[in-house]
Formats: sequence, C-alpha cells, structure tokens
Amino acid sequence: MAENQLENTKTFRRSITAADGTGIIEILNCANSFAEYDALSNSYYLGRSFYLEAFSGAIYLPSLQQAPYPEIFPEMNSAEKIAAMLTIEEEYPFLGLRFHARKGTGAWSTLATARLQNKGRETTIPFTIPYLTINQLKLLSPDDSLGVSIINYGSGVLGAGDYINLEGDYRYNIDLIAKPQIRMIGAGLPYGIDIPSGAPMRFRTANANRAILYATNTGNVPIWIAGNSSVAIGSGIYLAPNGGGNLTEQTLTGELWAIADGGTSRIAGVEASYV
Repeated sequence: MAENQLENTKTFRRSITAADGTGIIEILNCANSFAEYDALSNSYYLGRSFYLEAFSGAIYLPSLQQAPYPEIFPEMNSAEKIAAMLTIEEEYPFLGLRFHARKGTGAWSTLATARLQNKGRETTIPFTIPYLTINQLKLLSPDDSLGVSIINYGSGVLGAGDYINLEGDYRYNIDLIAKPQIRMIGAGLPYGIDIPSGAPMRFRTANANRAILYATNTGNVPIWIAGNSSVAIGSGIYLAPNGGGNLTEQTLTGELWAIADGGTSRIAGVEASYV
C-alpha cells in the first residue's frame, strides 16, 4: 500500500424474508464506508475507489413447489444444456431476485434479475458474475448504492419459511493528495508580564492555532524560557535584559514558562493566531 493511500476490507450481510415485501431494500451504501474519513477532506483531496469482490446468496424456498435439476449429459451441446435448464425453469414455480443500483439519493435503476426455484434444500448462488458484472469484481463509485427486490412472475413471492441470505465482501481505497494550506493570520495581540526570580511563571498558555510569537526581555535582569514549569536559571532559552534578548517563534504551540535571574524582570511582545 502506498504511503499516501488508505485501504480497508469489509463485509455486509442481509437476510430477506416474506416480512420484507417486494420493495427495494438497500443492502450496500458505498458512501457509508467512506464516512469515517470525511474529516480528512479538510487537508486532502480524497480519491475514492470501491471494489465489490464477492456477492452471493443462500437460497431456501420451501413454500414453492420443488423443481428438479435438469437432466444434462456429456454428449449434449451448449444449446441442448441451456434448453434443458429452461424447461425446468418454465415448468416449475419461480420468483425473481432483482438487483438495483443508484447514485446518491437518486432513482433506482435495474441491473439484472435472477430467477430462483425451490431445489429441495438450501442452495448458494454467486451473484457478482453474471448478474452484476462479467469481470472478476464489480467497480462501484463512491456514491453508489446497491439494492434488491423480490419479483412475482406469477408463482408468488417469498412465503413462510423462505429466506435469501445475502453476503458480500468489498474493498475500498482512498488516495490522499495534500491540499495547499493557505491560512490567514489574525491580529498580533500585545502582552506584558512581570517574571519573578523565586519560581517559574507561565507567561503564555497553549495555543494550537498560534501563528507567531514575539517576546522581548524589557527588564533589567536576564530571563530563561522553557515549555514547562521545570525551566531554571541556566537552562532553556536565554533572553538578555534591556531589550537585548528576543524570541521569535512560529512552531511551538504549547505553553511557555519563564524565570528571572536575580530579580523581577518583564517579558513583553505580541502573539498572533491563525483564523
């Protein structure tokens, strides 16, 4: 996986029974998979790719008259095999499982319909090929949704004890392209604080949006600065007295502490933040 790419693999499951009726049931929403990464759009252009790798259903339809398997022999050609299968399909009850797709909240479009019969036991059927694609996997857009519905071809719909257990596997990638960061800096706000010599004193609180900080020792004795209360004379950033020591900082966003050496001194400056 590339350094600027995120990848994840997930599954989805949905059981369809008589209680679901014949309306379209959403079974997969690509946008929901990407939702947890939406906050990244503040800093990156997001290139999203979605791959449906497997999709199948476990079919059990005891409410329909049982349909036998077609008699297919090795000497049959392709046309004869298809004819044998169609004969069983037409002579025994069947219902349809229709696949739908849509963009965002738009109208559903029909993709394909699988005809299902009672084979006397639970039967697992792959749907990705040929109902959704002729390739090894189905490519979907980031705003695509998939749905299914039950179709009555004259033999009824799902009855008592019938079920279609759908299961799918999918994978998605997100390519991250950094956005140019153009940040506006607000006004420089002045401050002035007397710094004692007996104990360290915090003269600036943490500021995650700090853009720049200027600090000058306007007092008569040296000042030492650090990022926590452990600052001590002889360690940290040294500011010489009488305007001879200056601090210009554009990266530290945490709090700042100081202690004076030999008497009270004063730090004065300005701080500006990103807006």
